[in-house]
Amino acid sequence: MPARLRIPFAFALALLLAPACGGDGGDASGAEDEAPETSARSDPPSVEALERVSEAASDEAVQRQRAAALDREFPLHGLVTRPQLTIRTEPDPEAPVIGWLRWGERIRLKDQRTPTATCATGWYPVAPSGWACAGQGIEVAEAPPTSDEAPPPAERDAPLPYHYYFVTQPMTPQYHQPPSRSVQRQALSFGEAYVAMLERNEARAERLLEAGEFPGGLTRPAAVARYLHRGFFVAAAGVVTREQRRFVRATGGGYVKESRLEERSGSDFEGVVIDESHPLPQAWVRRTTPPRFHGVRYDGTHVFSRDLESAPLERQTLITDLWVERENIDDHVYHRLEGGEGWDEPRYARDWFLGVAERIEPPFEVEEGEPWVHVDLSEQTLVVYRGAQPVYATLVSSGLEGHDTPTGTFRIQRKMVTDTMANLGPDAGDDSYRVQDVPWTQYFDGSFALHGAFWHHRFGLMRSHGCVNLSPADAHRVFQETWPRVPEGWHGVHVENGGFRASRVHVTE
Repeated sequence: MPARLRIPFAFALALLLAPACGGDGGDASGAEDEAPETSARSDPPSVEALERVSEAASDEAVQRQRAAALDREFPLHGLVTRPQLTIRTEPDPEAPVIGWLRWGERIRLKDQRTPTATCATGWYPVAPSGWACAGQGIEVAEAPPTSDEAPPPAERDAPLPYHYYFVTQPMTPQYHQPPSRSVQRQALSFGEAYVAMLERNEARAERLLEAGEFPGGLTRPAAVARYLHRGFFVAAAGVVTREQRRFVRATGGGYVKESRLEERSGSDFEGVVIDESHPLPQAWVRRTTPPRFHGVRYDGTHVFSRDLESAPLERQTLITDLWVERENIDDHVYHRLEGGEGWDEPRYARDWFLGVAERIEPPFEVEEGEPWVHVDLSEQTLVVYRGAQPVYATLVSSGLEGHDTPTGTFRIQRKMVTDTMANLGPDAGDDSYRVQDVPWTQYFDGSFALHGAFWHHRFGLMRSHGCVNLSPADAHRVFQETWPRVPEGWHGVHVENGGFRASRVHVTE
C-alpha cells in the first residue's frame, strides 16, 4: 500500500499555532456595558457607544450617526498594507491586543500621532478604540488612500467574505509571486519527487524534503513559499494572470495555480426569521425519511409502516406546517405529523429524523434587546434571541462523538470575520486538516466556536471537530446579530482586553 502523504513538519510548524475546534484556546469573557443613549435631547452618540449596537440591529439612522461620529472623532483615513497587524490597548508593542486588522481594510484614525522608540512613524488611536503603529503597515492620509497593490477587503455583507478553493492535488505549490513557466515546472517536479519517494521510503522522503534537494540535483525553488496538501482549503481575494496561466491570490499572501484548485461556495441552506408569521417551534427534516402510519396489532404492540403513496420527507426541508408534537409511543419518541397532501390520518417519524427549534425562557437575566444564542445539541438547532424574543432559527452541525461540543453558558471571547483553523503535525494522523480563513468565527470556549462551514452540506447532523458549524448564510446572520460588533475595517476583536460586551452562548443537550 502506498505510504500516506504527510504534511512535512518544517512547513507545517507555523500552522500549528492556528486554532482548531476543540484544541487549546484562550479564556475571555465580555464586559457588560449600558446601551448607548441616542435621545434627541442628548449629545450626539460617540463612535464607541454606537459600536455597542449589533450590525443586525443597526438601522439607517444608526448608520448615519456612526458615519457622522467617525468624521467628527476620527478624521484621518488609513489603508492596511500588510497581511495582518494588531490593535493594542496602549501605544506600546507589549500592551494587550484588542483587535486585528487585515490587508486591504480601511480604518479611521484620530489626528493624534504618538511616536515612540519602537514606532518612529507614530501610533494612532483607531476607531472605535485602541492604538496601531502606522509603520507596521498602515498608510495614513486625510483622504481615503488608494492602492493597486492591496487586495480587496473581506466582503462583510456577503454569505462568504472571500472566494474559497479546495486543493485537489498533493504537494501543490504556493508561490511568493506568480512564477515563470520554468520555475513552475521545477516546483511541480520537486513535489512529484517527494510523493514518489513516499511510496518507497517515507523516512528518507521526509529527510530529503527537509534538506530541500532530491537525487539528480532536483531542488526546491526559492519561489515556493510552501506546499499545500490535497484536502486543504485556500481563501482567495482575486485571480491574476501570468503568461496565460491563472493564479489565485491567497488572502494571507502568495499565489496558487488555479488549475490545481476547485472552488467551493458552500450550502445555500438557511434558517428562518422568527416573527408573528413564523413563530417557534420550527421543524426541519434532518435525515430523509418516508412518513409512516401508526397501527396497533391484536396483541397491543405498536407497528409503524411506510406510507408508500407519499413522497419522502427530504433532508433539510422545513416542515413546520406538518409538525404537531412529539409523542411517546411504546417508550420511543415519535414526531406526529398532520396535514400532508392526501393524508386523512396522522403520519409519524422517529425522533432523530427531525430537528425542532423550540422557544426557551432566558436561563439568565437579559436586557431588553440583548442578543444571545441557544444551541440545542440533541436537536442540532440554534436560535438567536434579542432579550426574551427569538428572532432567528436554523440547523447546525455540532461535534462528532469524541469531539464533543461543550455544554453550558459561555460568552463570546473572540469574534473574527475569518480565522484559519488547522490540525497538523505528527499527532494529527488521518485527522489532519487546514482551512484558511474560516468565515464568521465566534469563539465562545477556548477554541470552540460558532462559524460558517462551506466545505460540507450536512447541517442538522453532527459533523464537526467540536465547533458549531452553520451554513454560510446562517453564520453570517448570527455574526451580525451578536455582540460585540466587529468595527468597520477591523478583522476581529478580543472581547475581554478591549472591554467589549459580549453575547452569551447557551449550549444544552
